[in-house]
This record gives sequence, C-alpha cells and structure tokens, in this order.
Amino acid sequence: MMHRKRINCFGSSCQLALVSLRGEAEQIVGIAIAELERLEAKFSSYHPQSLISQINQAAGTGCFTPLDTEARSLFDFVAAIWEESRHLFDPTTRILDNCYDDHGQLKATDAQVKDMLTLVGWSQLQLTDEGALLPQKGMLLDFNSCIRPYAIDSVRRRLSKEGVQHALIEMARDAATIGKQADGANWLLGLRHPLGGRTAINRIKLNGKGFAMRGDFERRIRFREENFGRALSPIDGYPIPGMLSVSVVADSCLDACGAASVARLKTEQGAINWLEKLGLPWMAIDRQLRCHGPLAPS
Repeated sequence: MMHRKRINCFGSSCQLALVSLRGEAEQIVGIAIAELERLEAKFSSYHPQSLISQINQAAGTGCFTPLDTEARSLFDFVAAIWEESRHLFDPTTRILDNCYDDHGQLKATDAQVKDMLTLVGWSQLQLTDEGALLPQKGMLLDFNSCIRPYAIDSVRRRLSKEGVQHALIEMARDAATIGKQADGANWLLGLRHPLGGRTAINRIKLNGKGFAMRGDFERRIRFREENFGRALSPIDGYPIPGMLSVSVVADSCLDACGAASVARLKTEQGAINWLEKLGLPWMAIDRQLRCHGPLAPS
C-alpha cells in the first residue's frame, strides 16, 4: 500500500510517497521527516538559527562561523557551480531581490543597484580552517536552491538504507525516486508546455533518478521590452538573458540541480550546446517560449 505524506519545509511543500517492505510506513516516513527537519534547521536561510543564518548575522563582524564536514562539502558543491557558470551562479545575489518588486519589476534606481552590488560576490566569502566569513555587514548567503536537492538525495539514501524499494520525494521543482511504483508503474512528472493550456504537459518517466528545474517561464518578467527569467547578475544586478527555465534528469537530484543551474545562466545557444555535451535528458524554454531538448514535447 502506498503511504503518502505532505509537509512544509524549506519554505516549500514536500511530498513523500513510499511503500515500506516491512509494513512500517509511518515509522519510515518519520525517519524521512526527521532528516528533512535536521537539514532545514541546519542550512535553510528561512531558519533563524541555521548555519547559513549564523553566517549572515556575523557578516562584517570578523567572526568566523565553524563548518563541519557536511557543510564544507556543500560549500564545495556551490563553489563548483560558481566556477562552471563563470561566476554567474552566486548565492550572495539574494540581496539584489530588494531592488525588484514582487512582479520582478525594477523599483530601485541604477545608482541604487550599483551601490547594492558592493555587497555581492561569492569571491568575497572567506573560507578557512576557522570556518566561513562574509566580510561586509549586510551581505547575505542563500543556499536554498542547492539545499533542497541535497535534502531530497539525503532522504532517498535514508529510505534506501531502511529497505524502501518504491518511493518518491518531491519538493518545489526538485524530485527523486527509488525504483518504480510498487505495481510496476512508472513515476511520472509533468512538464508544462509554455504555449499550451495549464493542463497541457509533457509527462516524463523518473524511475530511480533525480530531477531539477531551475527558472520558471510562468513567472518571467519583462525587462527593457524583453522576456527574462528572475536570475540576477552579480555583475550588473540586472536579469540574466539566458533560458527562462531548464529541467534536467540525472542520477541524483543534486547533479540535476547543478546541471540546470549552470545551463540556465548561459546564453541560450551556449546552454543548448552545454546540455547536449552532458548527455543527460533535459528540456529548456527560451525567451521566445520555444522548447528545446530531448524532453521537450514533440
């Protein structure tokens, strides 16, 4: 029997669906929820006592926040994406959100954006044996886009360790599965087509894989008479003219996140070339709302 549970974590709704071999579904779900809560309390910028919040609160004080092995591995992952994206993927750009309204329209002056950019830059982050330090007061880190897939993968590992052979973990635009469904049916995810109705979707199989989508064509913004996603450049503070959204399937949710995050920040043709070279299943939606990739609707 499929056991389903929906909880809120990392500022998003998380769905768990699983079949326990030993018939102890509630206990297994409890283990999964405990892992999600552990990682949310440790890393989420929404949690006031999290490691990320501590680093943000200590910005400009000269006091380092200690990092354990798990935290350092996450920082290493983020640094790798930063490098691969040619420094456009930058967790310190969160502060630039203050320059835009809820609809993504610029509400700050060019001068104000320029001033805000002094508080942006992953390269300013100091990582030593003592821990992590943001050198300027007002700087902010936000790892949530990487923490969610990391948490999903961590839950999947815990469930597998408990003998679970059929499971789906889904949160926001990230997901991972164990095997197929208990009756042999495929785990299916829907990808919406930008030029169709709200129910016009392409369904993809996600058996024993991870999935991540970065960007959202439905929340695109009009900036200087063009379509843009909501990714902001750490260089000039304005929307980056890349793909509106990129979806990737990989062996893990974190791998899919890394691929989608980097591709979204490249030029449109650069993203296509890079994704094709990776050889993973993907779909991208460009600024003219055209679909690309092997997962795109035919």
